[in-house]
Amino acid sequence: MLDPVFAALTTQIAAVEQALPRERIAEIVNGSFRQLPVARRTLDLVTQAPGLLTAADPQTTPALASLLLRLHEAGARTVRPPRCAHCGGLRKLLQRTPTGRICAPCGRRLASRSGLCDRCGHTRRVQTGPGESAYCKRCWVDMKPEAAERIVEQVRRHRRVATATILRAVEQMAADGRDRRVRLMLELQAHGAEWFSDPAAGSVLFGTFYDLLHADGARLPERRCGGCGTTRTLTERVEGRVSCRRCYRIAHHAPCDGCDDVTNLERVLSDGRRLCQRCTNKLPDENAVCVSCGNHRLIAYRSPEGPLCSTCRSSSRLDTCTDCGELAPCLFHGSEKAICKPCSDKASVDTCTICGNERQCRWPGTARAACEQCSNPRQPCVSCGEVRLRHKRTEDGSGYLCWACVPPIIETCTSCGDARIVNGRIEGRPFCPLCYPRQPESFRPCTSCGTITRLIAKLCPRCRADQMIREMVPDELAASDARIAHLRERWFQGAPSKIVYAFERGTVACTLITRVLTAPSLRTHAYLDQAGSEYQTRAVRSVLIDHGLLPPRDELLARFELWLDSALAEIPDPGEQRTVTQYARWRHLRALRRNTMPSRSGQLSWRRLEIAGIIELLEWIHTRGGSLVSLTQADVDEWLTGGRRPFLHHFLTWTARAGASRPLTAPRPPSGALSPQAMSDEERWRLLADVTSDPSINPHTKLAAGLMLMFGVRAAKIVQLRAEDVTVTDQAVVVRLGQEPLVLPAELAPAAAGAASNRTAPRMFVESIEQEWVYPGTRAGHHMAPDTLNTRLRAAGIPPRLARTGALIALAQELPPVVLSRLTGLDISSAIAWSNAIGANSTAYAARSSSASACPSQSSCTEI
Repeated sequence: MLDPVFAALTTQIAAVEQALPRERIAEIVNGSFRQLPVARRTLDLVTQAPGLLTAADPQTTPALASLLLRLHEAGARTVRPPRCAHCGGLRKLLQRTPTGRICAPCGRRLASRSGLCDRCGHTRRVQTGPGESAYCKRCWVDMKPEAAERIVEQVRRHRRVATATILRAVEQMAADGRDRRVRLMLELQAHGAEWFSDPAAGSVLFGTFYDLLHADGARLPERRCGGCGTTRTLTERVEGRVSCRRCYRIAHHAPCDGCDDVTNLERVLSDGRRLCQRCTNKLPDENAVCVSCGNHRLIAYRSPEGPLCSTCRSSSRLDTCTDCGELAPCLFHGSEKAICKPCSDKASVDTCTICGNERQCRWPGTARAACEQCSNPRQPCVSCGEVRLRHKRTEDGSGYLCWACVPPIIETCTSCGDARIVNGRIEGRPFCPLCYPRQPESFRPCTSCGTITRLIAKLCPRCRADQMIREMVPDELAASDARIAHLRERWFQGAPSKIVYAFERGTVACTLITRVLTAPSLRTHAYLDQAGSEYQTRAVRSVLIDHGLLPPRDELLARFELWLDSALAEIPDPGEQRTVTQYARWRHLRALRRNTMPSRSGQLSWRRLEIAGIIELLEWIHTRGGSLVSLTQADVDEWLTGGRRPFLHHFLTWTARAGASRPLTAPRPPSGALSPQAMSDEERWRLLADVTSDPSINPHTKLAAGLMLMFGVRAAKIVQLRAEDVTVTDQAVVVRLGQEPLVLPAELAPAAAGAASNRTAPRMFVESIEQEWVYPGTRAGHHMAPDTLNTRLRAAGIPPRLARTGALIALAQELPPVVLSRLTGLDISSAIAWSNAIGANSTAYAARSSSASACPSQSSCTEI
């Protein structure tokens, strides 16, 4: 399909030239222009002055002169190409003189001059050499036989290159029909040392020779751009140094005649105006109907079939990839550059020189490689004034708008039917941000592994998660410690969605773990305590303990000690502060540190209340002008009437015994009364049957529900089950809650076996195998919190307090307190209290021991 510009130019010429058929003229026109803007300017020129086709004007433009010459050589008789203004010959006119354009031979004759030859000393017509030197033709011919030998001598003087390699390069340079060995010899004699040290400063001839040496295996550094240092194709020169096209364009920035921006000028109009790319895109002839999608859009490429928009040009079609050789959807399909998307994306992966991350970069393989995020500069938005990523230039060209200030495109979503922001289009149909990622048509191949799925930063979730892990734990850090390497390998096995979500949230843990792993001196509990709250540092602390990078500790006890130090520091009187500190250590810390089990929040909450109440009492008595020593019983009674302050008895007793205060009394903390509200036996068995038969409920929750519904075991006791407390055999499942083992009924055996075999604990990105607890918690070395287990039971439809009370009422009617305590782990005093409350006794137990009222089946009762 002929481009409209070429078609219009063909029409103009065919109206004048009758000797050539229109098809031949179209063929010549189509092959005469490598750049469409040049063809447009030629069309404008011919349209304004049709007489230029027959005027043979030597002042005409080179593009039109070349086109007319091709038409003349093809047999045209009416159109007349311009002749050389010097010799009158019909040749390509490459140089301009005041009298008109001239051919190359005339240009060389005019450039030659008479002067003194630097070799023979005679005054003759000379040819310019390097610098200010000049040589006559005779001397130039005389130097030719020894040129190759002199080139070898000059090269080996500056670099250690094999003679055979040098001679092969010299022969290749002479193979194109132009023997330039003498000039190369003279250039090496004059500038060899300088140019070998800085190849970018060398001439074009030296650059060709240098590249031939490098390609033949010579140990020479690759020639780089003199501006940016890249190794891309070097076709230009800027200030005497070889340059890439990009640096050349930057060096030739000029004001645009359309918007006045100083930038690259992409098009010159027939009236002489020069426009930048943005202004060029606004011209009517830059937009057309795409032959692929049929939309009237900005044209990115004019194919033989017709114009293509950028979307259709970048779309993939089935072809053989020239890189991997696979038959796959390829870019540039149907050409010698056909390449599949994964190969294309892999070629652009490099280490960003700004952020240091390995990502898909602009200018890969160069010293300027930058990822998409770093290469997009931030600057103030002209609307909101915030320094943000640029998204779109304003219509008047005064600046850029950020993403938030660009007016959104609101349309009706094809999938959900709501009027929302358009996130993407499939075959022209709009989709909102919620629906578009779910459409299979929106999936793209991962730039790393090629998997076609929903991408995150051009990577599939698995590759993106692995990239994030490598950013957090680089290869060098993993190689420095086997424990860190094992930690990273465990993370690689984690769920990608969990890893990506943590990074996108920007959690403290993601930055903290890298800092702690990089600096071994920071791997201490003290540093983590001040690095953030317990919730923020919990994941980092647990994963470090699991992999032996941090010693374990009782986390709740440590947090209580930190709180205690800060609370006691608020007491202004040193003597009273010392007294309360001694009491806290004697009554609280001593008991907590002797405990072999990890501390529970319930054990610490009432202790905090007691210490806070003591500090509040001291502050109150100070406001009245008194102190702990002067405290009277009347003061204590008045204090107690001011609110509910139950935890004061033990402190006053201790201070009186220690001589820190007068003998004073306060009521003991009230003990918890037994609740009369309970669940009936029928409801308990119904709930047990529902829970054990529901496959969606976790085995841990089923086991806890069974222990609570059948034996009245509280959640705080259940979560303390260790792995050795559960024994699974072919005959039965035995759980040790108290001093004696308890054989579980058949209904609970599968749940107990499943809970004992699956002791995974949530950790950072992955699940950790807990070696000790059947109910592991989020803190390393700690079991699950009782409140967490109660929440799970409520979600399964079991009210913990009512279920436990109903079970204990039934068991207290059947079992004596000692048996109940030894089987279920219930404290003996609590068992006696329940037995007294229910009115059970050993006689009733003996009389009804054969009954199975407390068990759902006969087999279960026999086991008890």
